[in-house]
Amino acid sequence: LPLIGTGDWNDAMNSVGDEGRGESVWLGWFLTNTQRRFAETLKLIGQDEEADNLLKSAAEIEKAVEEHGWDGAWYRRAFFDDGTPLGSAINDECRIDCISQAWAAIGGIADPQRAESALQAVEKHLVSWEDGVLRLLWPPFSNTVLEPGYIKGYLAGVRENGGQYTHAAVWAVWAYACMGLGDMAWKL
Repeated sequence: LPLIGTGDWNDAMNSVGDEGRGESVWLGWFLTNTQRRFAETLKLIGQDEEADNLLKSAAEIEKAVEEHGWDGAWYRRAFFDDGTPLGSAINDECRIDCISQAWAAIGGIADPQRAESALQAVEKHLVSWEDGVLRLLWPPFSNTVLEPGYIKGYLAGVRENGGQYTHAAVWAVWAYACMGLGDMAWKL
């Protein structure tokens, strides 16, 4: 999987891979989507070999994400330097993260049944109809022994720490649309 370093999209998870070994499931989806789209551009300008190399890399990362990123009902978010998963059902906090689920569906790259299950998990665990929010992750970091970074400095349920975050919410809406679930995309 791609390395997360001191944060991928969520720079507040700056300690997940600060030793250089932590990996990002979300970045795997985002990277392969980008590689596939850019390969199309390369083919248009006659750079077929470069396009084929990108597609080969994308296929390898996609295989790794499916093999190591799937948690049974949704996709994990990342792995700490020591291999501890984040965004997993075994975690006490941040059991699920919205962007890994959304980007699994965006672009039609993930296994379709898993992508559908991941979006069902978004609705079940991250959408709060009564509060009118689509949370970035849940439950928020508060008392866990895990040290993901300065995200724990935000109040539980605020900003990146379990609040609604615009990018993630819009990506989730896009993901539902990509899966042909237009009614749910509209409701969100």
